[in-house]
Amino acid sequence: MMIDKNTVLNIAKLARLEIAEADLPKYTEQLNNILGHVEALKQLDTSAIEATTHAVEVASPLRPDQARVSHMAEAVLEISPDHEAHFFRVPKVI
Repeated sequence: MMIDKNTVLNIAKLARLEIAEADLPKYTEQLNNILGHVEALKQLDTSAIEATTHAVEVASPLRPDQARVSHMAEAVLEISPDHEAHFFRVPKVI
């Protein structure tokens, strides 16, 4: 697919960019070069390559979830200015 001057102008319009008439040939050439690289990538045989979601294998730095008994809720409710049952009471905000 070749990019022409009208396509560059349309892309600029969609991106809300103003391009000077003198710069159109430069941007047309640059976009055509980019598309040429994409076409070259399409020619590569990737059938033996496993699909990935990340370029680098990353192990999760998070610890596994473990249920634990906590009495923190009661302690926090005891020092709160206003509460009812297991809920904080706060001023109405509109």
